[in-house]
Amino acid sequence: MVRMRKSTMGIALLLMIAIGLGFWLYPNSNHFQTPPYTTEKPLTYLSKTSAGPDGDLIVIGDSRQEIVRMSSDGKIKELIRQNADDGIRHDFTDIAVAEDGTIYALDTVLDSYGLYVQEERIISYTLGDTRGKDLFTFKGSGTNKRVGLIKGLQVAGNDVYFYINEDNKVQLNHLSAAGGKPEVTLTFALPEDRYLSEIVGYKPDNIYYSTKRGAIFRVKADGASEISYPLDGMDRTRKNFPEGLLLQDNGRLYFVDRLVNAVTSMNAVDSSDLVTEIDEATLRKIAPNAESLDIMDLTIDNAGQMDIVLDDRIVSIAAAKGQTNMLTKLTYERSSIVKGWLIWLSAAVLAIILLLLMRLFYVHVLNRRISLFFKQVFAIVPILIIAMVLLSNFIYDSFSSRMEDEMQRQLSLLARNGQNMINGDQLNRLTSPNDYMNKDYQTIRSKMNFLFESEDAANRKGLYSTLYKYENGEIFIMMDDDDGVNMYKPFPVNDQNRLVVENGEVLTDRWEDATGKWLYAIGPIYDSSGKIVGVYETGRDLNVLYQSNQTIYKSVMRNIGLISLVLLVLVLAVTYYLLSSLRKLRKSVMEMANGNWDVRVNIRSQDEVGDLGEQFNRMALHIRTYIKDITSFSEASHRFVPQQIFKYLGKKGITDIHLGDQVQQNMTVMVANIRSFHQLSKQLSPKQNFDFMNMFLKRFSPFVRTEEGLISKYLGAGFMALFPARNEDALRAAVAIRRELVSYNESLKASGFAAVDLGMAIHKGPLMLGIVGEEQRMEGNVISDDVNITATLERMSDTMGASILVTRTFFEQLRSPEKYRFRQLGRVRIDGKDDPIELIDVYEGDSDSERGLKDRTRLMFEKGIMLCQEGRFFDARETFIEVIKINRFDKAAKLYFYLCDEYYQKGSTEGWNGTLAV
Repeated sequence: MVRMRKSTMGIALLLMIAIGLGFWLYPNSNHFQTPPYTTEKPLTYLSKTSAGPDGDLIVIGDSRQEIVRMSSDGKIKELIRQNADDGIRHDFTDIAVAEDGTIYALDTVLDSYGLYVQEERIISYTLGDTRGKDLFTFKGSGTNKRVGLIKGLQVAGNDVYFYINEDNKVQLNHLSAAGGKPEVTLTFALPEDRYLSEIVGYKPDNIYYSTKRGAIFRVKADGASEISYPLDGMDRTRKNFPEGLLLQDNGRLYFVDRLVNAVTSMNAVDSSDLVTEIDEATLRKIAPNAESLDIMDLTIDNAGQMDIVLDDRIVSIAAAKGQTNMLTKLTYERSSIVKGWLIWLSAAVLAIILLLLMRLFYVHVLNRRISLFFKQVFAIVPILIIAMVLLSNFIYDSFSSRMEDEMQRQLSLLARNGQNMINGDQLNRLTSPNDYMNKDYQTIRSKMNFLFESEDAANRKGLYSTLYKYENGEIFIMMDDDDGVNMYKPFPVNDQNRLVVENGEVLTDRWEDATGKWLYAIGPIYDSSGKIVGVYETGRDLNVLYQSNQTIYKSVMRNIGLISLVLLVLVLAVTYYLLSSLRKLRKSVMEMANGNWDVRVNIRSQDEVGDLGEQFNRMALHIRTYIKDITSFSEASHRFVPQQIFKYLGKKGITDIHLGDQVQQNMTVMVANIRSFHQLSKQLSPKQNFDFMNMFLKRFSPFVRTEEGLISKYLGAGFMALFPARNEDALRAAVAIRRELVSYNESLKASGFAAVDLGMAIHKGPLMLGIVGEEQRMEGNVISDDVNITATLERMSDTMGASILVTRTFFEQLRSPEKYRFRQLGRVRIDGKDDPIELIDVYEGDSDSERGLKDRTRLMFEKGIMLCQEGRFFDARETFIEVIKINRFDKAAKLYFYLCDEYYQKGSTEGWNGTLAV
C-alpha cells in the first residue's frame, strides 16, 4: 500500500513537472526552428529595413518571412517569424520602428497560390514579444498582386500613420499604438493618369510620393500635388525610376535610382541639391563578392549612418565618408544561445519525463502487463502505416515528377505562344515608365492575362507572367505579376536570357528570389521586322506545384488511409476473433488460479490453441485429482497431528516437519481423565471400549478447540490439552466440560451404562513442544516437569474431592478469578518435589447442590486449613467436623479431619511445615 502511494505521488509529481515544462516551452517554440549549437545566421533575401533606437537595425528577410532586430555589432537581439496557422502565405511587406523599440509590421495575407492579396494587417511587436498584437485589418478588392493597398507605414511617438490607396484616392490614417479604429486625417486625389507607388511623410505640406510613371510628387497643404522629381534641367529622365523613399528630419529626401542602382538625395522642399550618395561602382568595391548589388532598401539612423540593404548583406556607411562596414551573417547573443540550450534541454527532459511516465504507468498501473491483442495492434499498426506511407510516397514521387515534367512542357508552350500573342512593335513604343498604363501598355497587359485567366479572372492558380524589353544590349522589366515591381526596372543579362535574345531559344529552368521558388520558361518577342525586342517569361510558383502535389498526396494518402483503415479493422477483427480462444483459456486459467478447480475450457478451434485447451482440461483433471488426494491427506494429517503444532513450530504443514523440531513456551496444561475407567472397561468388549472412548472424546474435545486449545495427547480414558493463548481459555473449557458431563451421564444411563466422573487438573509452566521418535515413526509430544505435575494433580483430584483442581501459580494469573467459585485447599506435597504446591478447588462446574454446600462451608473450610497449617490441630479438627456435618460428601474436609486428629492424638512428624501429604 505504501509503495503504491509513493508511485502515485511520483506519477503526479512528474506530471506536474511535464505540464510546467509544456507551458514554458509553448511560447518559446520558435527556438526549435534553430538547433541550439547554431551561433550564426546568414542574411538571405532581404527586402526592407528601418533604424531602431540605441543603434539597432530591423530588417525583413528570408523571403519576407522573418523580421530580425540586430544590434550595431551584428548580434541578433530578436527574431520574429511568420507562423500562420491558416495554411496560406503571409508576407512582411513593410516595417516601422517606434522610439521605444516597438516594431510595427505590415502583414500581407495572400491567397492559397501566393499571388493575390486577401487582406492586410498592421501588427505591433513590443521588445520580447514575438507573437505580436493585431492593431488593424484591411480587406482589399482581392485583385492586387503580392502587395496591397496600404502604403507608407510610419510611426511618430505613440501614433501610427499609414495610407490606403483606393480608386485613385489616397487616405492618410492615424492609429493609436494601442489599437482601435483608425482616424482619416487627410484625403487627396492623384493627378490624372498617375498611379501611386510609394509614399512618405504624414505632416501637411511634407508628404512625398512616387508614381508608377517614374516621378516624385509633393502633397501641398491644400491636398494638391506638384512634381518634385525629375524637374526640367535635372540630369535625370523618367527612366531614372525612384524607389525606397526615405524622408529625413533635416528635410532631405533619399531614394534609390533604380535605373543606375544608386542612392540619391535632394532637398525635399525645393528639389535642389540633387546628390548621388552611393553608386553601384562604390557598392561593387565595398561588396565585391555580393551575388547581387541591387539595392533593396535603405535607412539612416540618428547618428547619420546609412544602412543599405542588398539581397544577402547589409552595407553600413558612417556619416564620415570612407568608414564602411558590411554584414553577411549575424551572431546570436549569449543570452539567446543559453536560452536556446535551456529550451532544447527542457524539451529533452520533457521527453524523458514522458517516457518515464509511460514506464511508471506500465509498471504501476498496468502491472507490467499488456494485452496480447494490444501487443499485436502495436506490432501490426506501425508496420501497416509504414508500408502505406512508403507506398504513398512511391506513388507521390511518380506523379510529382510527371507533373513537373508536364508543367515544364506547358510553360514552354505558353512562352512560345507569347511571341505570337504580344505585339513587338507595341513593346518598342514603350520607352520609359511614363508610358505606364497607356494604350499600348494596357493592350499588351490584357493579352498577357488572356494566356492564363479562366472564367474567374482572380484565379491564376499560381501562374505568373513577366515581360522584359531588350534594348541596347540591356534587359528591363516592363510588366510583372507583382504590383511592387515597377516598369523599366533593370534586369541582369545571364546565360539563359542571353540565349533567348541572341538565338531566339525557348528555355525552362528554376530560380529562387526573395518572393519564393519558381519554375519558369522564357521565349523571345519579335517586332514586325523579325528583330528580337523582348523576352516573355511565364512560370509557376513551385509552392503551388507543391500544393498541387500535396493535394494529390493527400488524396492518395486519404484513399490509402481509408484502405489501410479497412484493412486494419479487418486485421484487428480477425485478430480479436482468433484471440477469443486464448481469452477463454486465460479466463479458465484465472478461475483455476482463484480456486475454482472444477473449471473446464471449451475451445472449438482445431489449431494449436485447441490443443492447448484440450491439454488444459487434462491438466485440470489431474490437478483436481491431486488436490483431492492432498486435501484428504492433509485432513487426515490434521486428525493425527493438530494444525496448531505446525504453527508453533513455524512449519506450513506436515511435509515440513523434521525429527527434532521443537519450541519452548509457557503454556497452560489441562489433564482430564475418566475416574475408575478400568472398572467400567472390564464390563465392555474391546470394540465397546473403543466405541465408548471415541464417543466420549467426540463429545468433549470440541470444548477444547472452542477455547483455542489443542489436544496434545489422548490418555486412554482422557486427554491432555494445551492452551497457549490465555489462562482463562483452559478454565472456561474445564467448566464447560464439567457442565456437559451432566447431560452426558444422562445419555449414558439411557443407553444402559453407568455414569462416569471426570478428574481435571490445570497448571501452567514452561514446556518443550516438539517432534520425537525416529525417521520412520514420528509424533508430536510435550516434555515438561509441569506436565507431569498436572497429570499427578489430576490423579489427586478424586482424593481431594475437587472436580477441577488448579494450582495457585495458574490461578493467580487469571485476569478475573472472582468470576469463578473456588476454595483454598492448602499446601500439598507431591512425591519428587521438594517444595509444596498450593492447590485450589474450582467448583464452578459442579452440580447445583454441590456448589451450594461448598458455598456454605467455604469460609469454615478455609479457616480449618489455616488452623491446621498453624498447628492448632484440635481447633482445626473441630472446624472440619462442622464442615462435614453440613457436607458429608466433602472428601477434602474428611482428609484434613483425619490428618488433624492423628496429629492431635500422636503429634506431627518431625519437620512438618503445614503441608498435606497425599
